[in-house]
Amino acid sequence: MDTTDTSRHAEFGVFMPVASNGFLFSTAAPRFEPSFGHNRDVARLAEQGGLDFAFWMGKWRGYGGTTGFWDQSLEPLTLATAVAASTERIRLFATVSPLLLHPAVAAKTIATADECSGGRFGINVVTGNTLDEYLQMGLVPDGYDGARYEYAEEWCEVVKRLWAEDSVTFDGRFFHLADCVSRPKPARRPTIVCAGLSDEGLAFTARQADYSFVGNASPAVAKVRELAARAGRGIRVVTNLFVVQDSTDGRARARFDRIRAGLDTEALDNVIAGFTRSDRSSYEFRTHFLRAPDTVGFGTGTTVTGSAETVAERIVAEVVDNDIDSVQFTFPDYLPDLEALCADVLPIVRERLARQGITTGEGSRRG
Repeated sequence: MDTTDTSRHAEFGVFMPVASNGFLFSTAAPRFEPSFGHNRDVARLAEQGGLDFAFWMGKWRGYGGTTGFWDQSLEPLTLATAVAASTERIRLFATVSPLLLHPAVAAKTIATADECSGGRFGINVVTGNTLDEYLQMGLVPDGYDGARYEYAEEWCEVVKRLWAEDSVTFDGRFFHLADCVSRPKPARRPTIVCAGLSDEGLAFTARQADYSFVGNASPAVAKVRELAARAGRGIRVVTNLFVVQDSTDGRARARFDRIRAGLDTEALDNVIAGFTRSDRSSYEFRTHFLRAPDTVGFGTGTTVTGSAETVAERIVAEVVDNDIDSVQFTFPDYLPDLEALCADVLPIVRERLARQGITTGEGSRRG
């Protein structure tokens, strides 16, 4: 991902399978535990297929159920840095929680990952869509849920300053640094993504991030762009599509229906319970989405089923009609499904976007 060019440019990426069973809670979906080998192979295939980035979430506690949804997960900063050695061009984004890493530790860790990747590293800042995974560690300060974005704002300010300044002295509400140094500096500031969907989350994203990950919350697109413009900034918007592709629309839908028939309702209920333990406004949207008829997982985004032509049409519509800059994909079965997307779908997408004057490829136009 890159924000230095203001011309219309579309990017494509893969939401990596960092936890058990990818993003699906279904007994009829492929079952697997996360591994470095699988993530390496997915990232390599994405790179070979011309995708621009790989994106890892962070998860510290799963949701159980029959499928053991997300009960096993790998740490994203470590994993993405390891994958860097097996790739050459693709950008790598790892989720970071300010609660888990002091900004001085984060600044050096991320700068190290950026060095290992040859300047291809970025981060996704999360304040915690559910707090259970942090409460189990005793790491949530009193009153954090009502001040999480103030906490993240201080964290981002300190990290950015440590990446740019010789030394940093900072006396805030949450962090206190005295003549703190962090070397070496990254060659260029790593790109920052945020997925906050509440009003304060979108405002924070507009101030601090380069990309807003809106999932399937289409009303957030115009809102975050407006907020960024008020702050004198530009911002790019990312969405996610869960792609179920087959030779015909009917066969693809039948494939999806089989996955839906195996829905792990216990895991689904556990996910929703995690959200309902907070009164944050974005949770109402998220829990409504999780109860939707096409729900088969968490983090999947909008479901798209169909032939290569149908899937391509939907991707083009996201970019052209819904004003999306970047689309990342999840799949039922990552390696064969990603290969099919790259071989059969993306050539159609690129050709149709080119007709609209929208460029793609070029390694996310990295400078």
